[in-house]
Amino acid sequence: MNSNLETVKRAVVLLLLLFTSLTVAIASVGDGDVNFLNSNIEDAKHSASTEGKLVFVNFYARWCTPCNWMNETTFKDKTVVELLNNNFIAVKMNIDEEEGFEMKKQYEIRYLPSILILNSKGQVVDRIEETLASADLVQLLNRQNSVGNKRIIVNGLNASPTGKQCTYEAEDDNSSMTYAEYINFKDSNKTVFRVQTGVYETYAGATKMAAHLRELFLEGMVVINDYKGDKVLFRVKLGQFATLEEAESFREILAEEFDIKGIVN
Repeated sequence: MNSNLETVKRAVVLLLLLFTSLTVAIASVGDGDVNFLNSNIEDAKHSASTEGKLVFVNFYARWCTPCNWMNETTFKDKTVVELLNNNFIAVKMNIDEEEGFEMKKQYEIRYLPSILILNSKGQVVDRIEETLASADLVQLLNRQNSVGNKRIIVNGLNASPTGKQCTYEAEDDNSSMTYAEYINFKDSNKTVFRVQTGVYETYAGATKMAAHLRELFLEGMVVINDYKGDKVLFRVKLGQFATLEEAESFREILAEEFDIKGIVN
């Protein structure tokens, strides 16, 4: 009788231990977040060198629509989370904060979102300048996590190794600005109006239109992508005006003198 009682007690203890372990494991998986370090790239490189990992750097801004889309979709994907947390030291760099701005200049970031993968020496082994869905990012991470692919890939400045479209092109070259100058510039351009001259389903179509407009006008040009459901659209916008009235006047000139239809936004 005592023997049977002891057996039951042991079984109950084992079940409790097993239940506790499962609860901890499920809670850990349920977090579903990439462990982005609240740190800088130098600290990330040090951690990577001691842990035998690569460094994953995500350059973003809060106003960047594609960046926000990746935050809500790509970086929530279970496979992406596991790959990054287990094999990479992940860092986010907000280009509107001083450290992120300086890193943007150092690594010559011109598009958002941009992803850099570095080895522990700080050498860039891959540069991705486009919005990535979870499947595309998984493919990238698996490729770079392979020992055979941990090598230096020489790319031209701001050239995407995949050859795919970029997602957001900075409209102004602020690479020579100090952070204080950039903040002043950014604050002075918080409210601007542009004339949207076209919406395209391909980046090639948008850039073709942008190239044509650059031949005709001195006004600044920007190509920005947007999402309509699961579909990516590329918007071509011309000019930069402080008031709605100035933008409307320019829109009328485009329509009357150049037969180019547009809307102000």
